[in-house]
Amino acid sequence: MTNQGPADEGAVGDRPGPAEDRVRPADDLDRAFGPETASVATPSIGQRVRRGTVITLAFVAVGVVIAVVLSVIVGSVQTGVGGVFPRPQAALDRFRSAAGAVPGVGAVREEETTRDSLAAYRVSAVVDAAPGLSVGQQVDLVRALSAAAADAGGNGVTVSAEVRLDTLAVGVTTDAEVTRQRLEVARTVAAIGGVVGVRCDWGSETPTDAADAQRVELATGGTGEALAAIMDVAQRETHAVFPGADVSSRQST
Repeated sequence: MTNQGPADEGAVGDRPGPAEDRVRPADDLDRAFGPETASVATPSIGQRVRRGTVITLAFVAVGVVIAVVLSVIVGSVQTGVGGVFPRPQAALDRFRSAAGAVPGVGAVREEETTRDSLAAYRVSAVVDAAPGLSVGQQVDLVRALSAAAADAGGNGVTVSAEVRLDTLAVGVTTDAEVTRQRLEVARTVAAIGGVVGVRCDWGSETPTDAADAQRVELATGGTGEALAAIMDVAQRETHAVFPGADVSSRQST
C-alpha cells in the first residue's frame, strides 16, 4: 500500500477543478475574500447598454453643436459681420447713395456683385451722367465717384464703376488720379476725326490702376487706311498717358 505525504495532499487539495475555474472571476480580491469583493465591479448588460447610449447621445450632441457653429461662421462670412467680414451689399448700398448725390449724376444702375473668394468681393455699377456736362464738371464728377468708391469699399470689398458721359464710357476706381487720366485719354481719343465713341477702363476682369493694364476701345466708321490712321493717333495719345495699354477699335453701328 502506498501512502501519500502531506505535500501530495496539499497539491491535490489546492488544484481547482474545472467547475471552479468557470465560476470564479479572474480578480485577486475576489479569489481572496469571496464573491462581490472584486476591485472593479463588473457592469451588468443593462448598465453597459445605458452607458453606451449616453456616450452615443453625447457624441451626437457635440456634432450638432459643431455643425451649428460652422454654419453660423460661414453665414457670417457670406453676409458680412460689421468691421470684420466683407459686406458687399452694404458697400453697394453706400456707393449707390453717395454716387446718387454727386452733382451731374442721373442714375446708378446695373449693380453687380462678384465673389472672388471666401472673404473677397467685387461690386460694381453703371453711373449715367447728365448730358452736356462741361469738361470741368466731368472731371469733378469722376473724382467724386472715385471718392465714393473708396469710402464704400474696404474689409474685403472692392468697389468700381463705369460712368457714361455722352459718347464716353470711363472706368472709375478708388484712385482718383488714374480715374481722371482715363477721362482725359477718352476725351483725347474721342477728338480724333472719325471717332464717334470711346471706352477707357481696365482690360482685366478685376479692376486695376496699372498703366499697362488699361484698355481703350474706340468706335469708328473708318476702314482701311482711314482706320489705320485713326488707330495710329489713338495709340500714340493713349500710350503717352498709359504706356503699354491696349488700344482696339470696333465698327460703329
